[in-house]
Amino acid sequence: MSPVKDFKWDPIGPDELEMIQRVFQSELRIRALSSKCEEAEALAAKLISAYQSGTRDAAGLAAVAKRL
Repeated sequence: MSPVKDFKWDPIGPDELEMIQRVFQSELRIRALSSKCEEAEALAAKLISAYQSGTRDAAGLAAVAKRL
């Protein structure tokens, strides 16, 4: 079988994206960061990566954010 056929694409839906956004915005407020800075970009990438790796709840994503 081709590796491409084995890959399962699981897009982030609007509800999930909203949850990630809430966690992201909360963490920006806690850290007093602008959403345009390098640290915020790294945080956003980490949250999306964590979600795609299986952390599918707000509490889990917030815990990931705290470890950065």
